[in-house]
Amino acid sequence: MQVAADAPIACTLSSAELPGRLAWIRQVTAQSLTAHRLEETTLHLTYAREARIELERIVDGERRCCGFLRFYLRDTPVSVELTIEAPAEAGADARWLFDQFLPQLVAAKACGCSPGACG
Repeated sequence: MQVAADAPIACTLSSAELPGRLAWIRQVTAQSLTAHRLEETTLHLTYAREARIELERIVDGERRCCGFLRFYLRDTPVSVELTIEAPAEAGADARWLFDQFLPQLVAAKACGCSPGACG
């Protein structure tokens, strides 16, 4: 997919739409992401094959609201790979742009127990 060279680095979703979209992407990520790798302004994601339909829907929506990003879906025999490219000028901010596609870390409790290990 070609992106206009002058596309602003901004999401066009409304403030009412954004929380639901982010939650949906994070849910698919939590349930189906098996691997990820960030290389500067390119994020490589690997998902379970069962997530294919959801990923198509996500990519379709993201292409409309974030025209400055490029999305590529590819099937492998055992997975679905999604590559997302941010413009070079995003630099270190690309990590922030990709946040909803990355696993969310659960903070350790103050007591030192692992999450879910104590009350």
